[in-house]
Amino acid sequence: MINRDSRGHSRTTAKAFAKDVFINQERKLGARRRSDTVLVSTINDADQGSADVAFRTPLAPYEKSKSLGSGGSMVARLKLKGIDGRAPPGVEPAA
Repeated sequence: MINRDSRGHSRTTAKAFAKDVFINQERKLGARRRSDTVLVSTINDADQGSADVAFRTPLAPYEKSKSLGSGGSMVARLKLKGIDGRAPPGVEPAA
């Protein structure tokens, strides 16, 4: 939210400033994630006698974070696995 002072100059509130800072940090993090693609060389298992090297294509950011187990809250990850933290019907929750 932009407020105007008595001279007509704009002033941003602390809340708006914090939001802008957060958005800028998210943009930088997204750009960093896109630039973090790593090519990993592996020896071709089908032909171990030769020195053929296969290059793996980089994973998309979602796939990378999913495979590394990072990103997102613990609750969100458990819900994706079908674990919601509630006791099944007929089972008393622990005290």
